[in-house]
Amino acid sequence: MGKILKAPEPKDIKDLRVSVNLTQQKASELLHSTLRTFQRWEYGTTKMPYAYWELFAIKIEMLKMNGTTL
Repeated sequence: MGKILKAPEPKDIKDLRVSVNLTQQKASELLHSTLRTFQRWEYGTTKMPYAYWELFAIKIEMLKMNGTTL
């Protein structure tokens, strides 16, 4: 049986966002979510689904590789 992946902790979400100087608004746009939803994930009110976490990590890595800012 494969490894069960779990949702990230709020600190992990914020640390990743801050690592590329994204505002919560820009991060939410990057994931095609609402600002309020992103805030809930980052504040720990609700858990970020793992698929979103994976997508967020991939997009952040792409921003880093391209030296792009939003």
